[in-house]
Amino acid sequence: MQIKRFTSLVLLAICTVVQGQVLRDTVVHNYLKSVQISPEGEPLDFPAYELGARKGLQLSFDDLAYEWNNYSYRIFHCTKNWEKSDLLINQYLIGFKGNYLNNFAISVGTFVPYTHYSIKFPNEETKPRVSGNYVIEIFQNDDPNDLIIRRRFIVYENLVVPSLSVSRAVDLENFSTQQQVSANVNLTDYPVQDYFMDLDVSILQNRRWNNSKNNLKPTFINDGLLSYNFMGSESFDGGIEFHTFDTKRLNQVGLGVKTSRLDTCWEVYLYENKNQSISVYSFQNDINGRRFYNRADVGNPDLAGDYCWVEFYFESPELATPAYVYGQLSDWELLPEFKLDYQIERGAYSKKVLLKQGYYNYVFAHSDQKGGISTALTEGTHWQTRNDYTLIMYNRSMGLRYDRIIGYFKPSQAL
Repeated sequence: MQIKRFTSLVLLAICTVVQGQVLRDTVVHNYLKSVQISPEGEPLDFPAYELGARKGLQLSFDDLAYEWNNYSYRIFHCTKNWEKSDLLINQYLIGFKGNYLNNFAISVGTFVPYTHYSIKFPNEETKPRVSGNYVIEIFQNDDPNDLIIRRRFIVYENLVVPSLSVSRAVDLENFSTQQQVSANVNLTDYPVQDYFMDLDVSILQNRRWNNSKNNLKPTFINDGLLSYNFMGSESFDGGIEFHTFDTKRLNQVGLGVKTSRLDTCWEVYLYENKNQSISVYSFQNDINGRRFYNRADVGNPDLAGDYCWVEFYFESPELATPAYVYGQLSDWELLPEFKLDYQIERGAYSKKVLLKQGYYNYVFAHSDQKGGISTALTEGTHWQTRNDYTLIMYNRSMGLRYDRIIGYFKPSQAL
């Protein structure tokens, strides 16, 4: 299908993002499912693209409204704090700012029909010119105010190589529950005039932006070697190892699945989990809250992966605060569709959620007194828990009009 390309003049006219607005990941409609952005062929990886590399990123999602929609995309450059930057389009992009989303196909052989959309970038129409924070937005009906999806990603330059380690928190109050991160960055080959004014570091736990520690400064400097020790308010709750379930084969009982049955669509019932808020640490393998979509008996799970109602079950006294199913499956947010319902007669919470076939991690979480997200009342939190940590180093020297990313520590299990 030949789709008419946007002109740069039209794109300039429809640029409506408000300066100073913090741009966060967003999915507006509940019929849009399985939104994913990652490096091509690596669905579990952090959405980071090395400037000038051949291998790019891919954004995909399913539209369960099951009808063709006129979707378009556009890309913005952002500051280190995820506000739209001051750069003009031709200062951060080569080519067009966006275009129609014309790569789509209808699901094949599924009980729940959907249309699968995807886009790869950089592409022939759009390439980043500079490093930094970026967002890609999907909107419909040629109206950029009719936003349906937003996803964040980074473009980095491999100019410095950070190293990172994780240890138990040293303060007595959080000694058993928190982890502190330490990092070293060698800048002897990348001269910086003012290490405190020109450089900032962000640390992410398990690839999450909603609890990241930002605008961090070095603790020690020695001949271009910067040392960071993030303690106190810059420490992270250890959390727990995530629960797992596997629905790649719906006609067989997968990991974490108690039973499944086919009615008008598949229904999957998971094993019960009990409140572990006062339990000791227990090791189990996980993928740190992530998920990937797959169907084991077909070649293309993007189009043949079916949707099923998954019932979560959490045995616990009723809590004073609402509890949620939480992880990448919920976009790392406490979303209404993942809010658990308490059943007094069973003494437990439960919730059914429509999810695509795949392999999932999850925990039960709640909001804390500081407005954050915690597992302290549902699962506990332990310093021994294995977590992934990402480090991003930003540079804005005198005369530079944007926050350049000069270093990126790819997530790894540091514990």
